[in-house]
Amino acid sequence: MSKQTLILSIVFFVFFEGLNAQFTEKYAVVVGCADYQMQGLDLRYSDDDAYRFYAWLMSCGGGSVPADHIAILVDEAAVKSNILKTMDEVYSKAGPDDMLIFYFSGHGSEGAFCPVDITNQYGSLLSHDEVKAAFKKYPAKYKICFADACFSGSIYEGTPTQISSASTNQETSVVIMMSSASTETSQENPKIRQGAFTYYLLKGLKGSADRNKDGTITLEELFPYVKANVMNFTNNGQTPFIEGKASRDMPIVVLNH
Repeated sequence: MSKQTLILSIVFFVFFEGLNAQFTEKYAVVVGCADYQMQGLDLRYSDDDAYRFYAWLMSCGGGSVPADHIAILVDEAAVKSNILKTMDEVYSKAGPDDMLIFYFSGHGSEGAFCPVDITNQYGSLLSHDEVKAAFKKYPAKYKICFADACFSGSIYEGTPTQISSASTNQETSVVIMMSSASTETSQENPKIRQGAFTYYLLKGLKGSADRNKDGTITLEELFPYVKANVMNFTNNGQTPFIEGKASRDMPIVVLNH
């Protein structure tokens, strides 16, 4: 091997290692609620959406997340107590440079998600504050919640702020990407047999959101892609939005070409 080839090999190795080092490992809890215990609440595709998101995380393109770094809770497993317990079990394994992911597909309520065992008591809901509190227990640098739920936008009151263009000095980046505004219903569509938000979220994560074709999908690339396509697909009936403290250059996934 020539000296020039050796130098180029080292440069490319360091470049790709540097990208992957931005989050050493992913730890994820994926929840899908379609078969509700309360009559009249069943959904068609929330469980399928959860399985698809889980499959992406386990795939090479999603980072080949090890089985002990991820849990999927669907239908009867997606009761409130089990969701919170599983978040603690999975996230407690993460280190300071890692990424925590919480994905939820199902019904939403004002300021909360609806696990399958909801009742008419507010305490049976999985409040957004409880999700954020579970995130805050652990030192992982990156924390992301993807929520495909009707009224899921109500996690924050007031007008959503724009993503900061400056790098944050915070040690922890927390991002909440919501499927709809607080007054809207997130839509399931029989044509794609999925929720519109999850469909375009996964499409973006698999490469369609890589606007500059550099092999890394950042927050700045992913959210505008998802928002524009969901709004177009639903004829402006659903408006995803984002909140949180993170740099617009925060890496979400490094693609494998």
